Formats: sequence, structure tokens, C-alpha cells
Amino acid sequence: MEKTIKFNKFFDKFVYIFLLLSPFLDAVTSIFVRNINLPFSIGTIVRGIFLLFVLIWLKNNYKNNKVLILFVLYVILALMYFLGLTKEGVFTEISNIFQIFYLPLMMLFFSKYNNEKINDKLIVKIYLLYLNLILIPYLFNIGYSLTESYSNKVGYFGLFIGGNEISGILVGLAPIVLTYVNKSKSYILKALVYIELFIVIFLVGTKTLFIGIIITLLYLYYRHLRYAYVVVSEKKNKVFDIIIIFLVVGVICAIPFSPMMKNIKTTLNYYKINSVKDVVKIENIDNVLFSKRLSNLNDVNKVFVRGDAQTIIYGLGYNAILDIKVIEIDIFDIFYSIGIFGTFIYILMILFTTKFFGLREDKGMACSLFILMSIFSGHILTKPMVSIFIALLYVLSRNSVVLEKKKILLVSNMYPNNKSKHYGIFVKNVEDILKDNGFMVDRVVMTKQTEKIAKLFSYIYLYSMTVLKGMFNNYAYVYVHFVSHSSLGAVFLKRTSKNVKLILNAHGNDVLADFPFEIKNESRSSKYLKYADKVVVPSKYYKSVLFEKYNIDKDKLFVYPSGGVDTNKFIKKDKKEAMKESNLNKNYNYIGYISRIEKNKGWDVFLEAASELVKNKEFENYKFLIVGAGAEEKQFNDLVKKLNIKEYLEIRNMVSQEELVNLYNSLDIFVFPTYRKSESLGLVGLEAMSCETLVVASKNYGPTDYVIDKSNGLFFKPQDSKDLVKKIIAMKNLNNEEVKKMKKKARETAIKYDSKNTKDMILEVFK
Repeated sequence: MEKTIKFNKFFDKFVYIFLLLSPFLDAVTSIFVRNINLPFSIGTIVRGIFLLFVLIWLKNNYKNNKVLILFVLYVILALMYFLGLTKEGVFTEISNIFQIFYLPLMMLFFSKYNNEKINDKLIVKIYLLYLNLILIPYLFNIGYSLTESYSNKVGYFGLFIGGNEISGILVGLAPIVLTYVNKSKSYILKALVYIELFIVIFLVGTKTLFIGIIITLLYLYYRHLRYAYVVVSEKKNKVFDIIIIFLVVGVICAIPFSPMMKNIKTTLNYYKINSVKDVVKIENIDNVLFSKRLSNLNDVNKVFVRGDAQTIIYGLGYNAILDIKVIEIDIFDIFYSIGIFGTFIYILMILFTTKFFGLREDKGMACSLFILMSIFSGHILTKPMVSIFIALLYVLSRNSVVLEKKKILLVSNMYPNNKSKHYGIFVKNVEDILKDNGFMVDRVVMTKQTEKIAKLFSYIYLYSMTVLKGMFNNYAYVYVHFVSHSSLGAVFLKRTSKNVKLILNAHGNDVLADFPFEIKNESRSSKYLKYADKVVVPSKYYKSVLFEKYNIDKDKLFVYPSGGVDTNKFIKKDKKEAMKESNLNKNYNYIGYISRIEKNKGWDVFLEAASELVKNKEFENYKFLIVGAGAEEKQFNDLVKKLNIKEYLEIRNMVSQEELVNLYNSLDIFVFPTYRKSESLGLVGLEAMSCETLVVASKNYGPTDYVIDKSNGLFFKPQDSKDLVKKIIAMKNLNNEEVKKMKKKARETAIKYDSKNTKDMILEVFK
């Protein structure tokens, strides 16, 4: 079972990557075909391997094997027949059979297989890759031109072999791509696709591409008119009308200056067509409109009907047709090359696959265009690089991206991983709350990086992926944690997209500097906050900071305590059991500091208070627990040495949440001595209160939101170690009734900040 799950995961990734990289495969195949003489192209080999995987999947997952058995039987008989005809060209015949049957086999596969990643968004990415593999080579003056084969004709195909195949892909996928792009909120994606497409239309210069795109635009306009009075407002209707009319007129106006027009003129001159009367002659219709395909059809048919019974049954074979002239009308190329038997199996497989499935509007239009092109230009049904996209129409129809769903892109430069499980854990907690309440959440995040180069590339990734994901997904919201460092890509996305709401979540020194080097954070944040639709802050204290310092409208400010505290996890436990689990000496009582060893976090105040308390006989059986790490560990160690209190300290590095629960329960008193202005809330204080551990906190900044002096904890004067000593002594001297009452109040306060009880605060932001 586990092996099957692993294989399916691998297979899903394999299929996705194969499809995404199809444009590169076609480009590499083209390069090899033109420069290296091989019996099989790279494309044939890779697509053959993919087909092998598909057949394995069908064997394991598809119970009705009758149609596959029939196909295998046909292949065996056909190969025996062609081996009897010629041994030299048998490899060509094998290749031809599998190229023809690639479509029905892929249709059979994709009718049964589903992968949510195979959707309209993937097709847009593939489409852009095809466009850029024409445009980028053109900029560098490399690639394939029609002039190389026909000196009197023009047309540029980039890194691809010819115009028919690339035109077939660009036209066939256009309804899907342009429908997606038109609904996209990203102005960049709209501009990118349309501008690149029209440049490519001009460069390639085939009739198929020009006419196909015009038909697609008219189809989109028809659909728009059909739903105009139901779906969109009158104002939007007019805008869409103007855009579509402008695009169609633009394409038509470009025709006289296009390579296509030059090629048409060359053709007209070559066949001496000087008037409309000349055009309507059957011979010239064949020459101009069908590029002599009807003549080729007639020539091949003459040979076919003169053949014996075996020829009628198994076909002429690709080699024989090549000697006459490939027709380039796919259904006839298929019929004459594989005969009545092969065509029957081909049609049977397609009918067997399609009879249960319908196609949505844009997918149906794409299918119609593919079929039309197979008749008038060829190279569609018989070329795997094109035909695979016909097979994909069914899975695309099932996985049609619902653009109207409310989706959130979560962006943060802090997110936990296996090495740093608590780094940005509040971001993950918020993500889980949103998902649990029906939101679709995608994310672009950074995990903890210590090396400067790694951090630089991580930020480049964060910004670029925010923009790219925003381009290809219709997010209703972009939700950014840590304003100064994470907002660049999100703000760009906001300014280049329609109706995307930007939610910025401030946390600390991203909007309020403690030190001179952090002032640049404030400068960046002030620029980004101007574009925010809503701003989330961890406390009422920080709400006043954003209002006063950044002049943010109070209606835009929402208080949410960074995911809150999990009171089901942080619970009261038996002290002796907790000490045992924490590997603490049961002969001592403990007073604790749990926070980072950073500037202004108050670790120095705690140590100074500890040095005074160890002199007090009332505390001779006390030790001081410190849990944390940070940039000021050297200064910390120097002060410990100076105060000569190392023997009274129990020092731990950062620990898991499970270990924290035991440590909180092992303490008599938890001290929160911060004097950082950017201490926006301080979840450690709430975690201790949730465990019913007595709390002594400095009376400033974040802790003032939840600590109530002499009710659920005690305050001491910030940065005053002597006052801290007094309050610790006062806390120790509380009678049992006072302690019981204070612990009860502490737990009640923590419950108010429970993630379940505060979730409505964050959900309100996204209403």
C-alpha cells in the first residue's frame, strides 16, 4: 500500500513535469532533427518513455483491458505485415503507428487519470513557454526560418521545426488560455500573453495562426455578449467590447504587413492568379487554400485503390505515402497509412474514451479548433507534440480552475521547518485556522536562514514567487506577515492586479524600531502600509502605534494576537512530574526566563535580580531557569561571570512546545522582563498563564494588554532589577488563597487568548 502511494506521488510529479517541459522537449527535438542525423528523435524517445509509464499505469489502474488488448493485437498484426513488406523501413512504420495512436492512448489515460495540478493555469504556463521559445531566439537572431527552406517565403518558427505544429498548439490552446487570462486579476499576465501572442502571430506568419486567433477572439466576444447582462456590469461590458474590437481590428490591420500576406502574394504570383475568377477555379482553390493537399489526396488514393486486400486492410504504410506525398489532412493520412483495420481500432478507442465525457465551453471550442486544423493544415492528430493537448481537454474540463473562489496567498519571511520548528510558528497557526474555516490558502514563505547568501536568494525567491503566483492565480487576498521585509512583491502585485486586497500583519520591529539600524524597517513599512486594505496587529498597544505613527485609519486596523495560545496544549500539570520530564532537580524551586537572548529582551534585568535573590535566605533552595538563545549570548555569559551566579542557573537552548509545557509547570514564577518597544504582545507570558504559572512582567508595551496587576499577575518597573526583586518576593509571599485566585485569573485570561476564541478576530479581516 505504501509503495503504491509513493509510486502515485512520483507519477503525479512525473506527469506534471513532463507536460510543463513539453515546449523545451519540442525545442530540443527540433535542434537535434536539424543538426544530428538520428533514426529516432529525442522527442520520440522521451514521449515513448512517457507512453510506457502510461501503459503501466493503465495496467495497474484500469480494470477493463479489452480495448488495450485489441490495440496490442492490431499492433502485432500490423508489424508482421510491414515486416513482410520491407525490413529497412520498419522502424519508420513503428514510429508512425505509435504517433497515430498516441492520441487515443493518451485520451484513454487522461479520461481515467486525474491530477489537480493539470489545470488551466498549467496550460497558460506552457503557452507562455511556447511563445517565449519563439520570441527569445528571435531577439538573439537564432532559430528556424521558413526562408531557409523556401527562399521566396518568410516566416519565423523560433526553436521549433515548422509552422503547422506550433500554429496548431497556439491556436488550439488559445480559447483556454485567453479565457483564463481574461478572467485573471493580473494586468501583467493579460498584457504579457496578448502582446507576446500578437508578436508571434506576426513572426510565424501562417494562415492557420492568423485565422485561428481571430476566430478565438470572436468566440470570446460571442460568449461575453451571451452572458453580458447576467455576469458583468454595463460599464465592464463596454470596456470588454472596446478591448475585443481593438484586438480583432488590430490583428486584421496587421495582415497587410505580415509575413503571411507576403507568402500569399508569392503564392498568387506563382500560380498566376490575377483576379477573383482565377481564385474560384477548383485547381487554384486546391493550390491556394489547401496548398495542393487535394491533389496529394487524389494521388495517394489512386495508389491505395489499386492495392491488394492486405493493403486495404493494413494500409500503404508511411513510407509509401512519403514516396508519393504526405496529404497533410490528418484523417486521410491516418486512413491511408494504417488501412481499414487500423482506422477502425483508432476510431473505436476514441469513441470508447469520449462517450462518457463532455467538454466545457472553452475546452469544446479548443477541440473544434484542433479538428478544423487537422482538416485544413494537418500535423494535429498525427503529431504527439500537438495531439497530447487534445487528450488533455478532458482532464482540463474536470479540473477547470474556479477563479471566483476566495483564495489567500500567504507571504512571510518566517515559517517553521524541521530544523526550526518554532520559527514563525504563529504564521503556520494562522494558516491552519484559515484553512480550517474554508479558505483556500497558498503560500510563499522563507524558513530560517543563517548565511547571508542563502538569505539573499531566499528573499529573491520570496519576492519573485509572490509576483509569479499572483500572476497565475486569482487570489482574493494577499496576506503578508512582517511588513518591512515581506511586502515588496505583494505591493507590486497589488498595484498590477484588479480587486486584490492586501492584508499586512505587523509583528514587532518591522514597524517600530528598537535600534538605529532598524529605522530603515520603519521607512520601508511606511511605504508599504499606504497600499494596505487592512492591517493586522497583535495588540491594542500596537494598534495605537500604527494609528499614531503611520496615521492608519482605525477602521483598517484589526487586533489579532498572532494565532493566540493553545490552551489545550499549555495546561496545568503536576509539578513533580513536569520537573521529572524536564530533567530538573526536584530539590530546588525554579524561577524562569523563557525568551530570546537579544538586546532589550530583559535577560540582563533577570540576571541582576537573580544575583540579589541568591543572597536572600528565603531563596536558598531556588535556582533560575533560562531558556533561549540569540545574538547576545556572549554578553549574557560575560554578565553571568561578572555576577558570579553560574552555579544558580539552569540554562537551556530553544526547546519544543511539548518541553515548554513541562518547563512552565516546573516554575514557581515566570518572569517576563522585556523592555523592547517592539514587544507587540509576548505569547510566552500567555503560555505561562495558560499553565497557571505565576507571572511577573515589566509594565510596558505588549504585556500590558493582558497582565492585570495584582489580579492575574504582578507588574514591576521596566529595567528596574531591584523592583523586580521586590515583586518576586511579594509573589512568593502570597498566601495559598491569593495564589489560587491569581492562577485562576491567569488561566481565564489565557483562555480569552486561545486560538479557538480569537479565530473570529482574524476571520473578520477576510470577510
